[in-house]
Amino acid sequence: MNKKIIVAIAVVMAVFLIYFFTGNLQNNLREEKERQSTAGVSGPAVASPDVPRAEAPFHIGVMTGGGAQSLDNLLGAKEALKLYGDAAKGGMIRHVTYPDNFMTDMETTINRLEELAGDPLMKVIVVNQAVQGTAEAFRTIRRKRPDILCLAAENHEDLNVISSVADLVTGTEFLARGYVIPLAAKELGAKTLVHISFPRHMMYENLKLKRDIMEEACNDLGLKFIFENVPDPLGDSGVEGARRYIVDTFPKWIEKYGPDTAFFCTNDSQTLPLLTEVAKVGGFFVEADVPSPLMGYPEAFGVDVNGDIGNWSTIIRKLEDAVVKAGAGGRMGTWAYSTGYCTTMALVEFGKLVTEGKVSLKDTNTLLQCLKKFSSGAEWSGNHYYAPPAGKRMDNVFFVYQDIYIFGKGYMGTTSISVPEKYYKKGVAQESAEKTATKEETGIHIGIVTGDSSQSVDDWLGGLEFVRRYGSVEEGGLVRHLIYANDFMEKKDNTTALIAGLADDPLMKVIVINQAVPGTAEALKLIKSRRPDIVCLAGEIHESLDEVAPFADLVLTSDNISRGYLIPYMAKSLGAKTFVHISFSRHMGYAHLKRGFNIMQTACEELGISFVPEEAPDPTGPEGIEGAAEFILNIFPEWAQKYGPDTVYFCTNDAHTAPVLQGVAKWGGYFVEAELPSPLMGYPEAFNVDVSDDMGDWPGILSRVEKAVLTAGGGGRMGTWTYSLGYCQTAGLAEFGKRIVEGSANIADTRMLLDCFEIYSPGAKWNGTYYTDSITGKPMRNYFLVYQDTYIFGKGYMNATSVAIPEKFLFVQ
Repeated sequence: MNKKIIVAIAVVMAVFLIYFFTGNLQNNLREEKERQSTAGVSGPAVASPDVPRAEAPFHIGVMTGGGAQSLDNLLGAKEALKLYGDAAKGGMIRHVTYPDNFMTDMETTINRLEELAGDPLMKVIVVNQAVQGTAEAFRTIRRKRPDILCLAAENHEDLNVISSVADLVTGTEFLARGYVIPLAAKELGAKTLVHISFPRHMMYENLKLKRDIMEEACNDLGLKFIFENVPDPLGDSGVEGARRYIVDTFPKWIEKYGPDTAFFCTNDSQTLPLLTEVAKVGGFFVEADVPSPLMGYPEAFGVDVNGDIGNWSTIIRKLEDAVVKAGAGGRMGTWAYSTGYCTTMALVEFGKLVTEGKVSLKDTNTLLQCLKKFSSGAEWSGNHYYAPPAGKRMDNVFFVYQDIYIFGKGYMGTTSISVPEKYYKKGVAQESAEKTATKEETGIHIGIVTGDSSQSVDDWLGGLEFVRRYGSVEEGGLVRHLIYANDFMEKKDNTTALIAGLADDPLMKVIVINQAVPGTAEALKLIKSRRPDIVCLAGEIHESLDEVAPFADLVLTSDNISRGYLIPYMAKSLGAKTFVHISFSRHMGYAHLKRGFNIMQTACEELGISFVPEEAPDPTGPEGIEGAAEFILNIFPEWAQKYGPDTVYFCTNDAHTAPVLQGVAKWGGYFVEAELPSPLMGYPEAFNVDVSDDMGDWPGILSRVEKAVLTAGGGGRMGTWTYSLGYCQTAGLAEFGKRIVEGSANIADTRMLLDCFEIYSPGAKWNGTYYTDSITGKPMRNYFLVYQDTYIFGKGYMNATSVAIPEKFLFVQ
């Protein structure tokens, strides 16, 4: 080959190689700079961390989810490991995860947090999200290692409980955002704000409060506020059905409310179809309930961000291109950085600075700077939480929010606006004179343990009402309200520890457990062995009476013995000639339900009513709840024809109640009351009544339900108790216990007990009796059964509490 040609080729190759490596180097440097900017390696107010070269002087424990449910939080933890090093290798961070099934495995969460505290160098523990078990672990850690800072984010437990054991609680600000979102919507051009949710979500205090604030803010800002009730993704229609409803209904909403309408929804799974429809049909979407670039946007606009997870600036850039291309620029927004990622990193940084003595734990400005540091370009703001009802500022609870980023428009500057104080103090009321007097005069504490709003909302609401009247211990009031785990059947030991732990408070004088789930008996045994002065009251026991009664001052449940006679009695007075009892073999295997069945059958024979048992599918069987309900709806016309219009129907299962109500309304007959009577039992579902904004307002709920029943033609034929037993049982027992320790009542004063129930159910009457052993004929003086007067829609109360019940029914087996 010609020598000149060889030289020329060599020169070209050299130039190419120089260009190639230089270009790659520049690209790598650019990518690294962008990654560091995203990770917040540089920033104001706090020192830039370096990966330690020597053994770290102390350790920081971080707990997050494992990625299946909280990927953003996990990414923050991984970034912390990069910046500060793994403690196992001489660095600072020890990272553990709570289990994916944290709702049913609280014990693992507790154990892993306590293991972190076992590290002698541990000085800070950060939990994001603070799932069930965090408070219990923090309580133990504070007792054994008071030198450790306990920091919690996005709390899943009762705020009063977690704040009592954590040095700092933070999370997404839901009060100020109730004002900020409508304000941003108005600035974008919206004239109407449509709030989309469903009854279950409106039972959660934070979501309900935010909705109320949005409505008030819209009124103040001149926007029209509309609440749209949509299917619950956990309901019969499922996630796909709930999403389909949004897609099918959205064009009607735009037609009804106009294109200058902003939409907001409380559910993550419904965000995706809402984004899709806003982009396609019109309107505005300011931000999600839990704002993040990953919340719905990648799926809605077909953007693959899997290779960019954690690189928020790149994700925003890709999404912005897609949103603008779809014609939705200037109409849709988000937070530019995930709060889960930023909060994990910021709390690690903040805890480090506090431990090093560089800032105070109360320095919220530095906390905001730490958040800003890990979200380059985004601004943050926040507020302390003012706890209702007294309005006391909780100095260790600080909620934060990020500036809103509108695709195709940029940041809106919402963190710079002055949010009127009334919005982030919404729900706060002045401490009542009664509460103040009680606090000063008695110096007592009352513990209440219930389930949460997802499984036992009525019991839970009763606890909230008692707290509202007398204030929480954390606010200087009387009440400490704790929540047992939803998976209480598998967490008996945790329930025992939770209840027994109340006795550690030297001012604790009354403990009420409603419902008294497994673990209660052992807890009461422990309490009585240590603190016999504490009055222990148990409602609706799940364990055997022989286990609970020896350690409870009073056990109280629904009087199904008296009701076994009263329900047929009232049915006859309404005109019924036949009594159809609907159940299945599993329920008939329960002693109390079988005994109720026998009493009803005996009562019908006594009263001259034909008694007919009918079997329906068990909702826990292969056909499920939907199949069991469908069976009732399909067979009811046959029953109506077979037994005639003078027939009363009673079912032992909650899932059967709504379809039975629908059948009675449409085909005739009577329905005196449910197995667990309440205006919420079956009626809202059967007659499509939205009571989401009336939760706890029983007269308001009754009024709405009654209107629907009369419209459906059920007047004079369908009834209920006007107040939930669970609600009255929680609050009434706590009221009774309070009067006992104050000296105005004694444990045997059952008339005072019923008066306490009537305090929380104005207009309704109660009656009751001690449980009588059907064999010995002796009454148990610490086991009391209660029942409420029955209310027939369109007719009124039946005066059932005044009916004399023949003594022989006390002995029916």
